[in-house]
Amino acid sequence: MSSTHRLTLLLAVLATAACNLPRDPDGTLDRVRGGTMRVGMVVDTPWVTDSAEGAGGIERTIVNDLARELGAKVEWHKGTAEHLLEALHDRDLDLVIGGFTASSPWKQQVALTKPYYTDTTMVRGKRKEEPHAVAVAPGENAWQVRVEQLLRGKKNEFPAMRHAWPR
Repeated sequence: MSSTHRLTLLLAVLATAACNLPRDPDGTLDRVRGGTMRVGMVVDTPWVTDSAEGAGGIERTIVNDLARELGAKVEWHKGTAEHLLEALHDRDLDLVIGGFTASSPWKQQVALTKPYYTDTTMVRGKRKEEPHAVAVAPGENAWQVRVEQLLRGKKNEFPAMRHAWPR
């Protein structure tokens, strides 16, 4: 077999293997689409507030828009960050919101989306930047990509939402 034929065969194999990327080993995106999205919420105003409907705040908007786009209903779970992020790691939840930042110590156990908004504050006269992210189950890459697509699409809305809340 000539080197040209081998290269063509190799490229065909690689192209076929890449057709289903990104993948969700546990099928999160497929299960949520038209089904139920299990969302953990950690109260952290203004990102997540307690509400009679489950969660309120800026990140509730993310969840509601994602659910609407996927035709899913939301099942809210309120708790501590530790409890909810452990449940996310174990795949008992699909998403956890709670004002998490990209520097969260939990980033070793769960996956954090790319930052969707960077909050800038002044602490003792020094500028502090906190890039905010949403927590998703590790390894559920198609799910994470879908969440990040929604976040990118709403990027211009987050500054107005954030500035509507008092600091």
